[in-house]
Amino acid sequence: MTDKADSKTAPQLPVSLQMGDASTQFVSSSYANLVFHTLGGGDETMACFERHAITREQLEDPTAKIEFDSLVDTIFELMETLHIKDGGLSIGTNIHVSSHGAIGMAVISATTVGQAIKDAAKYYKTAISFCDLEIYYDDNSVTIELIADYKNPEVTAIVVEAMMMTVQNALEFVSGQKLTCAKVIFGYPPPPHAEDYDTYFSGSIEFSGNKHKMILPKYVLDMRCINADENIHRLAEEQLQKKMQEVRDNNLTVQHVLSLMRRSPANMPALDDLARIFNVSSRTMIRHFQAEGTNYRELRDRIHRELATESLRNTNHSVESIALELGYQDTASFRRAFKRWCNSTPAAYRLQSRQQAN
Repeated sequence: MTDKADSKTAPQLPVSLQMGDASTQFVSSSYANLVFHTLGGGDETMACFERHAITREQLEDPTAKIEFDSLVDTIFELMETLHIKDGGLSIGTNIHVSSHGAIGMAVISATTVGQAIKDAAKYYKTAISFCDLEIYYDDNSVTIELIADYKNPEVTAIVVEAMMMTVQNALEFVSGQKLTCAKVIFGYPPPPHAEDYDTYFSGSIEFSGNKHKMILPKYVLDMRCINADENIHRLAEEQLQKKMQEVRDNNLTVQHVLSLMRRSPANMPALDDLARIFNVSSRTMIRHFQAEGTNYRELRDRIHRELATESLRNTNHSVESIALELGYQDTASFRRAFKRWCNSTPAAYRLQSRQQAN
Protein backbone atom coordinates (compact mmCIF):
# COMPACT_ATOMS: atom_id res chain seq x y z
CA MET A 1 0.00 0.00 0.00
CA THR A 2 1.50 3.34 -1.04
CA ASP A 3 1.94 6.20 1.41
CA LYS A 4 -0.20 9.27 0.64
CA ALA A 5 -0.60 12.63 2.31
CA ASP A 6 -3.34 13.04 4.93
CA SER A 7 -6.84 13.66 3.52
CA LYS A 8 -5.62 13.98 -0.05
CA THR A 9 -7.15 12.75 -3.26
CA ALA A 10 -5.18 10.01 -5.04
CA PRO A 11 -3.07 11.82 -7.65
CA GLN A 12 -3.65 11.55 -11.37
CA LEU A 13 -0.28 11.28 -13.08
CA PRO A 14 0.40 14.31 -15.29
CA VAL A 15 1.34 13.73 -18.93
CA SER A 16 4.75 15.29 -18.43
CA LEU A 17 5.55 12.67 -15.79
CA GLN A 18 4.20 9.82 -17.89
CA MET A 19 6.84 10.64 -20.44
CA GLY A 20 9.54 9.75 -17.93
CA ASP A 21 11.36 13.05 -18.32
CA ALA A 22 13.31 13.01 -15.08
CA SER A 23 15.91 15.48 -16.29
CA THR A 24 17.06 17.37 -19.37
CA GLN A 25 16.32 15.33 -22.48
CA PHE A 26 19.10 14.42 -24.88
CA VAL A 27 19.42 12.90 -28.33
CA SER A 28 22.42 11.09 -29.71
CA SER A 29 24.80 12.95 -31.99
CA SER A 30 23.87 10.56 -34.82
CA TYR A 31 20.31 11.92 -34.82
CA ALA A 32 21.53 15.51 -34.61
CA ASN A 33 23.98 14.86 -37.45
CA LEU A 34 21.16 13.44 -39.55
CA VAL A 35 19.11 16.60 -38.91
CA PHE A 36 22.15 18.68 -39.87
CA HIS A 37 22.45 17.02 -43.28
CA THR A 38 18.69 16.85 -43.89
CA LEU A 39 18.32 20.60 -43.34
CA GLY A 40 21.17 21.68 -45.59
CA GLY A 41 24.46 20.47 -44.17
CA GLY A 42 26.41 23.54 -45.28
CA ASP A 43 28.12 26.45 -43.55
CA GLU A 44 24.84 28.31 -43.00
CA THR A 45 23.35 25.24 -41.33
CA MET A 46 26.44 24.77 -39.17
CA ALA A 47 26.33 28.42 -38.10
CA CYS A 48 22.74 27.93 -36.97
CA PHE A 49 23.70 24.84 -34.96
CA GLU A 50 26.52 26.76 -33.30
CA ARG A 51 24.17 29.62 -32.40
CA HIS A 52 22.29 27.07 -30.34
CA ALA A 53 25.46 25.71 -28.68
CA ILE A 54 25.79 22.58 -30.86
CA THR A 55 29.34 22.33 -32.17
CA ARG A 56 30.80 20.47 -35.12
CA GLU A 57 32.88 18.43 -32.68
CA GLN A 58 29.70 17.22 -30.97
CA LEU A 59 28.11 16.27 -34.28
CA GLU A 60 31.20 14.29 -35.29
CA ASP A 61 31.55 12.52 -31.93
CA PRO A 62 29.46 9.30 -32.03
CA THR A 63 29.34 9.19 -28.21
CA ALA A 64 28.15 12.79 -27.74
CA LYS A 65 24.70 13.72 -26.46
CA ILE A 66 22.87 16.81 -27.69
CA GLU A 67 20.27 18.67 -25.64
CA PHE A 68 16.87 18.07 -27.20
CA ASP A 69 15.68 21.65 -26.61
CA SER A 70 18.74 23.07 -28.37
CA LEU A 71 18.19 20.80 -31.35
CA VAL A 72 14.51 21.77 -31.56
CA ASP A 73 15.40 25.48 -31.48
CA THR A 74 17.89 24.86 -34.28
CA ILE A 75 15.29 23.03 -36.36
CA PHE A 76 12.76 25.86 -35.95
CA GLU A 77 15.27 28.51 -36.98
CA LEU A 78 16.37 26.55 -40.05
CA MET A 79 12.79 25.80 -41.08
CA GLU A 80 11.99 29.52 -40.92
CA THR A 81 15.20 30.61 -42.65
CA LEU A 82 15.01 28.00 -45.42
CA HIS A 83 11.19 28.17 -45.72
CA ILE A 84 10.80 24.47 -44.94
CA LYS A 85 7.23 23.53 -43.99
CA ASP A 86 7.59 19.77 -43.61
CA GLY A 87 10.68 19.63 -41.39
CA GLY A 88 9.50 16.71 -39.25
CA LEU A 89 8.47 14.67 -42.27
CA SER A 90 11.75 15.38 -44.06
CA ILE A 91 13.79 14.41 -41.02
CA GLY A 92 11.78 11.24 -40.41
CA THR A 93 12.13 10.15 -44.03
CA ASN A 94 15.91 10.16 -43.64
CA ILE A 95 16.05 8.23 -40.38
CA HIS A 96 16.90 4.67 -41.40
CA VAL A 97 16.21 1.92 -38.91
CA SER A 98 19.95 1.15 -38.74
CA SER A 99 20.50 4.66 -37.31
CA HIS A 100 19.13 3.45 -33.98
CA GLY A 101 22.12 1.27 -33.09
CA ALA A 102 21.45 -1.98 -31.21
CA ILE A 103 17.68 -1.52 -31.23
CA GLY A 104 17.84 -1.02 -34.99
CA MET A 105 19.73 -4.28 -35.36
CA ALA A 106 17.19 -6.11 -33.18
CA VAL A 107 14.33 -4.80 -35.32
CA ILE A 108 16.09 -5.63 -38.59
CA SER A 109 17.03 -9.17 -37.51
CA ALA A 110 13.64 -10.02 -35.96
CA THR A 111 11.84 -13.08 -37.30
CA THR A 112 8.48 -11.36 -37.88
CA VAL A 113 7.11 -7.84 -38.01
CA GLY A 114 5.28 -8.63 -34.77
CA GLN A 115 8.57 -9.42 -33.04
CA ALA A 116 10.13 -6.24 -34.49
CA ILE A 117 7.28 -4.16 -33.03
CA LYS A 118 7.65 -5.84 -29.63
CA ASP A 119 11.41 -5.19 -29.64
CA ALA A 120 10.84 -1.53 -30.46
CA ALA A 121 8.30 -1.17 -27.64
CA LYS A 122 10.54 -2.97 -25.16
CA TYR A 123 13.84 -1.22 -25.86
CA TYR A 124 13.06 2.17 -27.42
CA LYS A 125 14.27 3.98 -24.28
CA THR A 126 17.84 2.92 -25.10
CA ALA A 127 17.76 5.24 -28.13
CA ILE A 128 14.94 7.76 -27.60
CA SER A 129 14.11 9.80 -24.50
CA PHE A 130 11.97 12.61 -25.92
CA CYS A 131 8.78 10.62 -26.55
CA ASP A 132 7.14 7.37 -25.50
CA LEU A 133 5.93 4.38 -27.48
CA GLU A 134 3.08 2.07 -26.49
CA ILE A 135 1.58 -0.94 -28.28
CA TYR A 136 -2.02 -2.14 -28.01
CA TYR A 137 -3.51 -5.32 -29.44
CA ASP A 138 -7.11 -6.26 -30.10
CA ASP A 139 -8.84 -8.99 -32.10
CA ASN A 140 -8.32 -7.40 -35.51
CA SER A 141 -5.53 -4.85 -35.24
CA VAL A 142 -2.39 -3.60 -33.52
CA THR A 143 -2.03 0.06 -32.53
CA ILE A 144 1.31 1.82 -32.18
CA GLU A 145 0.83 4.98 -30.11
CA LEU A 146 3.33 7.81 -29.86
CA ILE A 147 3.16 9.91 -26.69
CA ALA A 148 4.72 13.29 -27.39
CA ASP A 149 2.70 16.11 -25.85
CA TYR A 150 4.81 19.22 -25.48
CA LYS A 151 3.56 22.62 -24.35
CA ASN A 152 4.44 23.99 -27.78
CA PRO A 153 2.15 22.28 -30.33
CA GLU A 154 4.67 22.95 -33.10
CA VAL A 155 7.27 20.89 -31.24
CA THR A 156 4.73 18.11 -30.80
CA ALA A 157 3.96 18.14 -34.53
CA ILE A 158 7.62 17.95 -35.55
CA VAL A 159 8.37 15.11 -33.12
CA VAL A 160 5.28 13.13 -34.13
CA GLU A 161 5.90 13.66 -37.85
CA ALA A 162 9.50 12.49 -37.57
CA MET A 163 8.80 9.53 -35.31
CA MET A 164 5.75 8.32 -37.24
CA MET A 165 7.81 8.39 -40.42
CA THR A 166 10.57 6.51 -38.59
CA VAL A 167 8.12 3.78 -37.54
CA GLN A 168 6.75 3.44 -41.07
CA ASN A 169 10.26 3.34 -42.59
CA ALA A 170 11.39 0.66 -40.15
CA LEU A 171 8.39 -1.63 -40.68
CA GLU A 172 8.47 -1.23 -44.46
CA PHE A 173 12.20 -1.96 -44.49
CA VAL A 174 11.98 -5.15 -42.43
CA SER A 175 8.87 -6.45 -44.23
CA GLY A 176 9.92 -5.39 -47.71
CA GLN A 177 6.38 -4.09 -48.32
CA LYS A 178 4.64 -0.72 -48.39
CA LEU A 179 2.21 -0.28 -45.49
CA THR A 180 -0.75 0.73 -47.64
CA CYS A 181 -2.94 -1.04 -45.06
CA ALA A 182 -1.93 1.39 -42.29
CA LYS A 183 -4.13 4.12 -40.85
CA VAL A 184 -2.14 6.95 -39.29
CA ILE A 185 -4.01 9.30 -36.93
CA PHE A 186 -2.51 12.56 -35.68
CA GLY A 187 -3.74 14.15 -32.47
CA TYR A 188 -3.62 17.69 -33.81
CA PRO A 189 -5.56 19.66 -36.46
CA PRO A 190 -4.39 19.61 -40.10
CA PRO A 191 -1.20 21.72 -40.37
CA PRO A 192 -0.65 24.17 -43.27
CA HIS A 193 1.25 21.46 -45.16
CA ALA A 194 -1.34 18.72 -44.50
CA GLU A 195 -1.58 17.87 -48.20
CA ASP A 196 2.09 16.83 -48.13
CA TYR A 197 1.34 14.00 -45.70
CA ASP A 198 -0.08 11.82 -48.48
CA THR A 199 3.26 12.09 -50.26
CA TYR A 200 5.11 10.68 -47.27
CA PHE A 201 2.77 8.09 -45.79
CA SER A 202 1.79 4.87 -47.56
CA GLY A 203 -1.60 4.41 -45.88
CA SER A 204 -4.54 6.64 -44.99
CA ILE A 205 -4.18 9.83 -42.91
CA GLU A 206 -6.49 11.42 -40.34
CA PHE A 207 -6.09 14.56 -38.23
CA SER A 208 -7.66 15.88 -35.02
CA GLY A 209 -7.62 12.48 -33.33
CA ASN A 210 -7.43 12.04 -29.58
CA LYS A 211 -3.98 10.42 -29.85
CA HIS A 212 -1.07 10.03 -32.25
CA LYS A 213 -1.19 6.45 -33.51
CA MET A 214 -0.67 4.03 -36.36
CA ILE A 215 -3.24 1.25 -36.69
CA LEU A 216 -2.27 -1.90 -38.60
CA PRO A 217 -4.33 -5.00 -39.39
CA LYS A 218 -3.30 -7.90 -37.22
CA TYR A 219 -2.05 -10.03 -40.11
CA VAL A 220 0.91 -7.65 -40.42
CA LEU A 221 2.32 -9.16 -37.22
CA ASP A 222 2.88 -12.49 -38.96
CA MET A 223 4.81 -11.05 -41.92
CA ARG A 224 8.31 -12.48 -42.14
CA CYS A 225 11.20 -10.05 -41.88
CA ILE A 226 13.38 -10.20 -44.98
CA ASN A 227 16.63 -9.92 -42.97
CA ALA A 228 15.71 -12.25 -40.10
CA ASP A 229 18.77 -13.65 -38.32
CA GLU A 230 18.43 -15.38 -34.94
CA ASN A 231 22.12 -15.05 -34.05
CA ILE A 232 22.28 -11.31 -34.75
CA HIS A 233 18.97 -10.83 -32.93
CA ARG A 234 20.26 -12.64 -29.85
CA LEU A 235 23.43 -10.53 -29.76
CA ALA A 236 21.42 -7.33 -30.22
CA GLU A 237 19.10 -8.29 -27.37
CA GLU A 238 22.04 -8.95 -25.06
CA GLN A 239 23.36 -5.45 -25.77
CA LEU A 240 19.91 -3.91 -25.31
CA GLN A 241 19.35 -5.57 -21.95
CA LYS A 242 22.63 -4.08 -20.71
CA LYS A 243 21.67 -0.68 -22.11
CA MET A 244 18.25 -0.82 -20.45
CA GLN A 245 19.90 -1.47 -17.08
CA GLU A 246 22.20 1.50 -17.68
CA VAL A 247 19.19 3.69 -18.50
CA ARG A 248 17.46 2.64 -15.27
CA ASP A 249 20.59 3.12 -13.17
CA ASN A 250 21.29 6.56 -14.66
CA ASN A 251 17.73 7.80 -14.27
CA LEU A 252 16.76 6.35 -10.92
CA THR A 253 18.30 8.67 -8.35
CA VAL A 254 16.74 10.57 -5.49
CA GLN A 255 17.43 13.86 -7.29
CA HIS A 256 15.50 12.70 -10.35
CA VAL A 257 12.63 11.54 -8.17
CA LEU A 258 12.57 14.87 -6.34
CA SER A 259 12.56 16.66 -9.68
CA LEU A 260 9.48 14.73 -10.76
CA MET A 261 7.71 15.33 -7.46
CA ARG A 262 8.49 19.04 -7.50
CA ARG A 263 6.79 19.52 -10.88
CA SER A 264 3.34 18.61 -9.65
CA PRO A 265 3.10 19.01 -5.86
CA ALA A 266 -0.71 18.92 -5.87
CA ASN A 267 -0.77 15.69 -7.89
CA MET A 268 2.44 14.10 -6.75
CA PRO A 269 3.10 10.65 -8.26
CA ALA A 270 2.62 7.80 -5.81
CA LEU A 271 5.26 5.12 -5.30
CA ASP A 272 3.66 2.81 -7.87
CA ASP A 273 3.51 5.69 -10.37
CA LEU A 274 7.21 6.41 -9.90
CA ALA A 275 8.05 2.74 -10.39
CA ARG A 276 6.14 2.78 -13.67
CA ILE A 277 7.89 5.95 -14.83
CA PHE A 278 11.33 4.42 -14.23
CA ASN A 279 10.28 1.03 -15.58
CA VAL A 280 11.11 -0.84 -12.37
CA SER A 281 9.10 -2.59 -9.68
CA SER A 282 7.88 -0.82 -6.54
CA ARG A 283 10.23 -3.02 -4.49
CA THR A 284 13.17 -1.84 -6.59
CA MET A 285 12.15 1.77 -5.96
CA ILE A 286 12.03 1.09 -2.22
CA ARG A 287 15.50 -0.54 -2.32
CA HIS A 288 16.94 2.48 -4.17
CA PHE A 289 15.47 4.82 -1.58
CA GLN A 290 16.84 2.69 1.27
CA ALA A 291 20.29 2.66 -0.32
CA GLU A 292 20.24 6.48 -0.26
CA GLY A 293 18.96 6.57 3.32
CA THR A 294 15.42 7.73 2.66
CA ASN A 295 11.91 6.58 1.74
CA TYR A 296 8.95 7.75 -0.33
CA ARG A 297 7.22 9.61 2.51
CA GLU A 298 10.37 11.49 3.49
CA LEU A 299 10.88 12.64 -0.10
CA ARG A 300 7.26 13.70 -0.44
CA ASP A 301 7.41 15.61 2.85
CA ARG A 302 10.70 17.23 1.83
CA ILE A 303 9.10 18.72 -1.29
CA HIS A 304 5.96 19.82 0.53
CA ARG A 305 7.99 21.39 3.34
CA GLU A 306 10.29 23.15 0.87
CA LEU A 307 7.41 24.62 -1.15
CA ALA A 308 5.30 25.49 1.89
CA THR A 309 8.05 27.32 3.76
CA GLU A 310 9.12 29.16 0.60
CA SER A 311 5.56 30.33 0.00
CA LEU A 312 5.08 31.39 3.62
CA ARG A 313 8.31 33.41 3.56
CA ASN A 314 7.99 35.04 0.15
CA THR A 315 4.28 35.43 -0.63
CA ASN A 316 1.11 36.68 1.00
CA HIS A 317 -0.85 33.58 0.00
CA SER A 318 -3.21 32.42 2.70
CA VAL A 319 -2.53 29.18 4.54
CA GLU A 320 -5.67 27.78 2.90
CA SER A 321 -4.43 28.55 -0.63
CA ILE A 322 -0.98 27.11 0.10
CA ALA A 323 -2.61 23.93 1.36
CA LEU A 324 -4.62 23.66 -1.87
CA GLU A 325 -1.53 24.30 -4.00
CA LEU A 326 0.11 21.33 -2.30
CA GLY A 327 -2.91 19.10 -2.84
CA TYR A 328 -4.44 19.24 0.64
CA GLN A 329 -8.21 19.57 0.46
CA ASP A 330 -8.38 19.83 4.25
CA THR A 331 -6.44 22.78 5.69
CA ALA A 332 -6.38 21.16 9.13
CA SER A 333 -4.45 18.21 7.66
CA PHE A 334 -1.93 20.61 6.14
CA ARG A 335 -1.50 22.38 9.49
CA ARG A 336 -0.84 19.05 11.22
CA ALA A 337 1.67 18.04 8.58
CA PHE A 338 3.43 21.41 8.80
CA LYS A 339 3.60 21.10 12.58
CA ARG A 340 5.28 17.71 12.11
CA TRP A 341 7.81 19.11 9.63
CA CYS A 342 8.72 22.39 11.34
CA ASN A 343 7.48 22.06 14.93
CA SER A 344 5.49 25.23 14.32
CA THR A 345 2.18 26.36 12.86
CA PRO A 346 2.24 27.93 9.36
CA ALA A 347 1.18 31.32 10.76
CA ALA A 348 3.84 31.28 13.48
CA TYR A 349 6.51 30.23 10.95
CA ARG A 350 5.54 33.10 8.62
CA LEU A 351 5.63 35.65 11.45
CA GLN A 352 8.99 34.45 12.76
CA SER A 353 10.64 34.32 9.32
CA ARG A 354 9.53 37.88 8.53
CA GLN A 355 10.68 39.19 11.89
CA GLN A 356 14.09 37.64 11.28
CA ALA A 357 14.21 39.18 7.80
CA ASN A 358 13.60 42.63 9.30
